[in-house]
Order: sequence, then structure tokens, then C-alpha cells
Amino acid sequence: MTEFLNYEVTLQFKDGTDTKGVISHVDGSSITLGNKNYPNVQIKDLKVNQLPADFAKEQKKKKKKPLEQIDDAIVSASKSTTRSGTPKPRDGVQPEWPSNVQDIKSSEDFDFAANLAMFDKASIFADFQKNDKVSSQDRLVGHNKKENVQKPKKQPSQNDKFDNDEMVIPAGKQDNWNNLGSSTKRLASPLEGSRANSIPSLLARDSFTAKPHKFIFSDNSTVPTASPVQLLEIERIAGTTFAYDQKSMIEATAINLYNLVVKEILGGAVRLSNRKNHNLPPLVLLLIGNGRSSSRAFALGRHLANHGVRVLAYVINDADLDDETRRESEVFEKFGGKCISAEFPVLLDILNNQLETPVELIIDALQGFEGHLLDMFYSEDNLTTLKELSRWANEPKQRSRVLSLDIPSGIDGGSGTVSDPELLFQSRYVVSLGLPISGLLHAYNNRSIGVGHDEVSHYVVDAGIPNALYNVRASVRKFDKFWYCAESYVRLGVAEQ
Repeated sequence: MTEFLNYEVTLQFKDGTDTKGVISHVDGSSITLGNKNYPNVQIKDLKVNQLPADFAKEQKKKKKKPLEQIDDAIVSASKSTTRSGTPKPRDGVQPEWPSNVQDIKSSEDFDFAANLAMFDKASIFADFQKNDKVSSQDRLVGHNKKENVQKPKKQPSQNDKFDNDEMVIPAGKQDNWNNLGSSTKRLASPLEGSRANSIPSLLARDSFTAKPHKFIFSDNSTVPTASPVQLLEIERIAGTTFAYDQKSMIEATAINLYNLVVKEILGGAVRLSNRKNHNLPPLVLLLIGNGRSSSRAFALGRHLANHGVRVLAYVINDADLDDETRRESEVFEKFGGKCISAEFPVLLDILNNQLETPVELIIDALQGFEGHLLDMFYSEDNLTTLKELSRWANEPKQRSRVLSLDIPSGIDGGSGTVSDPELLFQSRYVVSLGLPISGLLHAYNNRSIGVGHDEVSHYVVDAGIPNALYNVRASVRKFDKFWYCAESYVRLGVAEQ
């Protein structure tokens, strides 16, 4: 072991101490630094600090060592007697391995076989699974395992290669999706009696002032907005004059809203049309109140469930649902959706402990433009549930997944003001159904949306309102334009006037 002489090293001992020095002698039982000898049994580790001064020079000499001259006749004979397909060495230089490499391998300090035998992969993975306390909200969707993978042509053995959907640690809990709705409270019977347009981006937060705002199309033209009274009047005229009833409007809105959600948020056909995808489908949560937006949310959930998406509806107060919303909820459940109406901790337990997939989208259909949360949910129990739900939805993990219909819940649809900040939902997406309402712009003006909040993406979806309707009344004539042409939804920009 003379090649280790003159190395400057640090020796770490098993008792926790260490020492530094230059190796003057080394053998199979001890190392000498200077004049002091240390037995190998006391040494825990060795760290090289500096190589000898002549080490680099010797390495350069080895690299520059000229090859021996070989007779041309020998080279010619070698080429003529060798098959063309046989690999040939690039040169005749052999690697100069240290003479004591076998001594190192046979030493007790380098027992490779014994250390390899100590690695028990099965027990390590079992320990990982036992200590796995990761919430489903933080888990990658790709960590779902396909159960009961079949190997039809041969029996599995220890040396089998596995597909990419099998090399996953088994789930630590059983997914309880199929049992939802049977053990949780169902809706009660009624009481007797991908195409996003390129648009100007939202102005920087620092530049927001008290100036009024406006919605703009991709060509910078101004988007007209309707007050809640005007929008209700438009829907009434559509039903009385054009025989376009609420049922037809709900269906048209839901189909176009489905296209927006799938293309812009859930990954489109690239993800949902992959029939070989072994992952569990995405999970969408509907927050149901009562009225216009809730019935459309149930219809949207029906289309999502019919195309393989998991949809869970959380109903705050099932006793106050109107007939239209209740009918849509019944159809929604028949299409595979799940409804629960219980305390908020029950919902939280289902999302965190009973389902393997995290919530990817939260549809806020609690309020809409025609009402207000304080008027719709006036009991103390309902208000407590709403505040817990709002607090949870506004957490960073969920806030970027909230999509509000017409206007974020907690903001008045007419004035854009917030009565109770604890009931305000900070939405990432706001989708206007048919026409955008003026309360959204008022919310920007009084800073309920905009400065101090996350950026909001605005869309308007086609509700199937007849274009000829806008010529019937002078009060709605300003909306007389082809809103969608070939599109089923349009993205809107926000700018100061």
C-alpha cells in the first residue's frame, strides 16, 4: 500500500474524535500518521485532504507515455487475418490497475456481499407505507396503483419486469368513492306545501386605482354588462316570446360550461380520452346553494360524471332547494354523481381520508347574481357551515381551484360590495352564464376583486339566448351582437376605462 504514502488525511475514530496528518506508513492492520500509529479497529472513516505534490505530475507522464513502435508488416498481417465484424481494441495500452486491488476487495472493511445482503427492499417499502401520512391533497395523481394487474401468459416471478403502472407502492387506504351516498346523508324530499383567446392581461396590481373598469374582448372592444334585473328580464323574454324555457337554457349552458371546464382546467382530451390511463379520474366538488346557479352546476356535474369525471356535490341546506334544482340533483345522481348534505367536518373527512384523488376543481354555485348568502342562509347553523367552507376554500391549496358561476359568493351581484368578509370566496375563475353582470365591474372598482387578491380569469359562456331577442326591447338593445359566433365560450379581459 505504498501508493498511499504522503497523503494528507483526516481520520475519524469510533469514539467521535478525529485527527489530521500525513500518512507515513500503512498496512492491513494500522495506519501511521507521522510518528503515531493507529489500529484500523479504532478508525471509523478516512477523508483525503490533499494528494502528494508529485501525484499530478506522475499522472501527466502516464497520459503522455508514447506508444511503442510496431512494425508495419505486423500491423498489415494483423488486419488481413481479422474478420471485419470483430471488435478491435483501440490501442495496445492496458489499464494500470493498482497491484493491491484484490487485497482491498478481500479485506474485511470492504465486504460487498455482506452489505448487499443487508439491503431488504421489501421491508424498506413496507416501512415507507407504514409511515406514509401524506394527505391526498399533497399526493401526486400519478401515485395511484392499478389493482389486480393480470399476467395471462406466465406466472410472475422475482425477475419479472413491470409496466409503468405497476411500479408504484400500493395505496395505504381504500378509496371509498363507490360507497358515498349510502352512508352519508342524502338529499331529503321537499317539505310539504382548447380554446382560450389571446387577450390583454390584467393590469399590474400596483397600477390599480379607483378608476372604473370594463370588460374587453380580444380585439379590445368593450363588453356590455347587464344588471341582475336586465338579465332576469332577458331570460323571461326568452321563455315567453321565444319558447326558450329554463330547462332548455340550463342544458345549453351546462354543455358549453362543460367544454370550458374540460378544455381549460381539467386537461382536455389528452388526459380524459386516454382509455389506458391507470390513474383514478379527476375529482370535482360542487358547492350547492339554491336557485339559478345551483341548477346549472348540477347539470354541469351530470355531463362531467357522464364522461368519467368524479363529481361530488355538497348541499348546504337540502330542505330549501327549489323544484328545478331538486330535479337536476336527482338526474345528477342517476348519472353517477354523489350528493351529501351534512356538517362540514363530514365533507372534510371524505375529501382527506376516504378518497385517493385530490379535488382539482371547486364549482362555487352557492349564490349566483340574483341573491345574497345572508338572505339565502339565515340560520346560525348554515352560516357557521358557510364560514367554515369559505375559510377552507380560501386556503392556498384550494383557492387556485375555485370557479364561481356569475360572481364569487359573498359579493352582491348588483353593487359589487361585500357584507361579510368571512363569507367571501376568493375565486380563481369567474364564469358568466349568458352575459356578464355589472356587479363584477363594481367589485373591481371597490377592490372586492383585483388589487390585493389573486388574478382572476373571466369567461362568458353561451346560454343559448336568441340573438333576435335583443331587438324586442329597447332596454336590451345594447346587447345586440353576435357574442360567440363559432365559440361556445369567450375569455374576457379587464382594463381601466
